Amino acid sequence: MVEATHGVLVTCDIPVKQFLLKLDNDRAPDRFIVAKLDDTHLFIHAWAVDMIKDQLEKLFSENQYESLN
Repeated sequence: MVEATHGVLVTCDIPVKQFLLKLDNDRAPDRFIVAKLDDTHLFIHAWAVDMIKDQLEKLFSENQYESLN
Protein backbone atom coordinates (compact mmCIF):
# COMPACT_ATOMS: atom_id res chain seq x y z
CA MET A 1 0.00 0.00 0.00
CA VAL A 2 1.23 3.49 -0.86
CA GLU A 3 1.43 6.06 1.91
CA ALA A 4 1.72 9.80 1.17
CA THR A 5 3.60 12.15 3.47
CA HIS A 6 3.22 15.93 3.53
CA GLY A 7 6.68 17.45 3.42
CA VAL A 8 9.16 19.89 1.97
CA LEU A 9 12.01 19.32 -0.49
CA VAL A 10 15.22 20.92 0.81
CA THR A 11 18.06 21.77 -1.58
CA CYS A 12 21.34 22.61 0.13
CA ASP A 13 25.09 22.19 -0.14
CA ILE A 14 26.83 19.21 1.43
CA PRO A 15 28.00 20.94 4.66
CA VAL A 16 24.46 22.16 5.42
CA LYS A 17 23.10 18.69 4.69
CA GLN A 18 25.58 17.24 7.18
CA PHE A 19 24.44 19.80 9.78
CA LEU A 20 20.80 18.85 9.17
CA LEU A 21 21.62 15.13 9.47
CA LYS A 22 23.31 15.77 12.83
CA LEU A 23 20.41 17.92 13.97
CA ASP A 24 18.00 15.16 12.97
CA ASN A 25 20.06 12.56 14.87
CA ASP A 26 20.11 14.76 17.99
CA ARG A 27 16.30 15.02 17.92
CA ALA A 28 15.64 11.26 18.03
CA PRO A 29 12.94 9.97 18.28
CA ASP A 30 11.27 13.13 16.84
CA ARG A 31 13.21 13.05 13.59
CA PHE A 32 12.22 15.39 10.79
CA ILE A 33 14.05 13.88 7.79
CA VAL A 34 11.73 11.65 5.78
CA ALA A 35 14.21 10.72 3.03
CA LYS A 36 17.80 11.41 1.98
CA LEU A 37 17.48 11.81 -1.79
CA ASP A 38 21.05 12.58 -2.90
CA ASP A 39 24.08 14.68 -1.91
CA THR A 40 22.18 17.97 -1.99
CA HIS A 41 18.50 17.08 -1.42
CA LEU A 42 16.45 16.03 1.60
CA PHE A 43 12.73 15.48 2.02
CA ILE A 44 11.61 16.69 5.47
CA HIS A 45 8.39 16.97 7.45
CA ALA A 46 6.72 20.35 6.96
CA TRP A 47 6.42 20.97 10.73
CA ALA A 48 10.23 21.21 10.99
CA VAL A 49 10.81 24.07 8.52
CA ASP A 50 10.70 26.92 11.06
CA MET A 51 12.89 25.03 13.53
CA ILE A 52 15.46 24.31 10.81
CA LYS A 53 15.49 27.95 9.70
CA ASP A 54 16.12 29.05 13.30
CA GLN A 55 18.94 26.52 13.76
CA LEU A 56 20.60 27.52 10.47
CA GLU A 57 20.33 31.20 11.34
CA LYS A 58 22.00 30.48 14.68
CA LEU A 59 24.77 28.45 13.01
CA PHE A 60 25.45 31.10 10.39
CA SER A 61 25.52 33.94 12.93
CA GLU A 62 28.05 32.01 15.06
CA ASN A 63 30.29 31.44 12.01
CA GLN A 64 30.08 34.91 10.49
CA TYR A 65 33.27 36.94 10.11
CA GLU A 66 33.19 40.36 11.73
CA SER A 67 35.93 42.90 11.10
CA LEU A 68 37.66 44.44 14.12
CA ASN A 69 37.69 47.89 12.45
